[in-house]
Amino acid sequence: MHAHHLVHWENGGATELSNLVLLCPFHHRAHHRGDITLTGPADRLVVTDKDGQPLTGAALARPPTTPPPDVAPCKGPLGERAQWWWYTPYEPQPLPGGQSARPR
Repeated sequence: MHAHHLVHWENGGATELSNLVLLCPFHHRAHHRGDITLTGPADRLVVTDKDGQPLTGAALARPPTTPPPDVAPCKGPLGERAQWWWYTPYEPQPLPGGQSARPR
């Protein structure tokens, strides 16, 4: 999630909760491209599309209407369901002198 200033920081927008909203990277880029407009304060946020039509939280998400397919889950090498092989976790680099940067 990205913290976004409703009144942009470079325009004097304060870094306080009433002026901040959390956006996924896709919607943050959409706002800065002009695809959506965000109007605050944050506790009364209004999101509109390019045509000025309001977008609501009920936009596209729908509950499933059919049962899940009868397919066995793909298990990882340790029996896990998620496919973590593509994910490289953050590994802190050693500090100068060979000390570990990991908390003990």
